Amino acid sequence: MVLFEKALSMDGKAHIPLLFNVFSSRSLCALALNLARADQYMGLVEEFAKREDSQGHVELVPESEAPCQETVWKGDAVSLLKLPVPMHHQKDVGPYLTMTCIMKGLGQDFYDITFTKNMVKGHKRMSVSAHPHHHLEAILAEYEMKKLKAPIVVVLGHHPAFYLSSCCITPFGNNDYLTASSFLKEPLRLTPSRTWGKDFLVPADAEIIIEAEIIPGLRELQNPFGEIAGYYQGEMSMPVAEVTAITMKKGPVMQGVFPGHPEHWNLGGIPKEGSVYSVIKRNIPGVRAIHLPPSGCGRFSCNISLKKEFEGEPRKAAMAAYTEMPNLKLAVVVDEDVDVYNEQEVQWAVVTRTHWDKDLEVIRKIQTFRSWLGDAVAIIDATRPKGVNFPEKNEIPREALLKAQKKWNL
Repeated sequence: MVLFEKALSMDGKAHIPLLFNVFSSRSLCALALNLARADQYMGLVEEFAKREDSQGHVELVPESEAPCQETVWKGDAVSLLKLPVPMHHQKDVGPYLTMTCIMKGLGQDFYDITFTKNMVKGHKRMSVSAHPHHHLEAILAEYEMKKLKAPIVVVLGHHPAFYLSSCCITPFGNNDYLTASSFLKEPLRLTPSRTWGKDFLVPADAEIIIEAEIIPGLRELQNPFGEIAGYYQGEMSMPVAEVTAITMKKGPVMQGVFPGHPEHWNLGGIPKEGSVYSVIKRNIPGVRAIHLPPSGCGRFSCNISLKKEFEGEPRKAAMAAYTEMPNLKLAVVVDEDVDVYNEQEVQWAVVTRTHWDKDLEVIRKIQTFRSWLGDAVAIIDATRPKGVNFPEKNEIPREALLKAQKKWNL
């Protein structure tokens, strides 16, 4: 993790510290859920799956007792330029916030928390990157049909488990505040917002909160912006919000995510590992592990290991992953003796256990999210064929390994 203690605001005056790389390793993500470092692999995946399927509770805190409202900027005091909003890549068009946005269903009681970016366009003006695959876009569409301003808040700092919960694959209409409570293992404290009061509750323990209203029907250009795949996202039109208030703790620490780098990949990958693991396990009890590796940016490739009972199971497992992840391009299925978190082992299985004329399958017109990536996907079945005299994997004697580990404290 990196804390910039003297980060300048955009107007060059304030010194609000800026924190990055909270999610830059699996062990940090495990720590966020109060797990041991040794649980950063399948222990973390299984814990995600368990907490995603649970819902916690919320606790209402009066405004006078809410840490997030110890300092309040309203009216003429409101200015995004007082915050240390960075530019992340050489050709980014401007400064972007990269944390979660929260919206509430129109006339409903559910809140949706989604990681997305907001380009700062002025003192009180920012973009809202609500893409067609986002629940935010669906909520916004309901407001715009009635030509209503849509309330939205940006949360710039909270417990890491709060942010990890927001990346779960939950259905539209899920109350993400209750999911966040499940991840925190305690009630999520909420308080009335400064702009809408009890009609829109905000996380009471957030470091900094931006309250804003999306203007119906208005779209403005944003980008280029360096995104998760390692490329610049092209220019596009996005909704625009007018900031109504900014609230914060006394002495806050503002948090950001470094887009297109390890913490972005972990945020995108680890929660989906838990979601996809649950889906596959319902139909294939022999599934052992799942990993979205950094080489695929935590989005585009998936390694699955299983104890194969039938020849068709690897393809069934891969197809289940594709139905859950709109960005997935490659699914590699290996036997249970292969460590899916070790890419050298996975590639070894691919080149020694795959018959290209039988075990490589390309399926067209599956994915549509990024048109430049193409719509075809691939499945590699790198499991040993059943009913074939396949050679046995060589191994070092276990007692010799244990003896060496003990001697050298490995």
